[in-house]
Amino acid sequence: MSATPKDTKPDFDEEFLQTLGQWKEKNKIRDDDAVYLLVELFRIHQKHWDALRQRQMPSLDQFRTDIAAVTESYKSFREMLEELIESLAAQPAAVPVKTIPLDDLLAQAEHTPGFVCATAGKWLPRFS
Repeated sequence: MSATPKDTKPDFDEEFLQTLGQWKEKNKIRDDDAVYLLVELFRIHQKHWDALRQRQMPSLDQFRTDIAAVTESYKSFREMLEELIESLAAQPAAVPVKTIPLDDLLAQAEHTPGFVCATAGKWLPRFS
């Protein structure tokens, strides 16, 4: 099976080496010249970080696959949640829900030692 153009990666390294060789020739730079040594040091540095990125970053195809899986999981969860809500709504409550007005709750809190009530998002301890 031959490699498709999508699978074939361009050889930037070879292109870079050719360009570097032309640059060395044009500027008459020796192999032990400090500038050339710095370019080589930069290439070592660049290869190191390229290798790290390759190890740490998933491919775009893997990322797409992961996003699709998460999306499917979300849809499935949402469907099950909607079914649960519909099922619960269809069932009569075993105990009727009773609400307590805030004023009554605060009045009760004033007369109950050690009672903690929540108002306006703050916890207010009662000490008697």
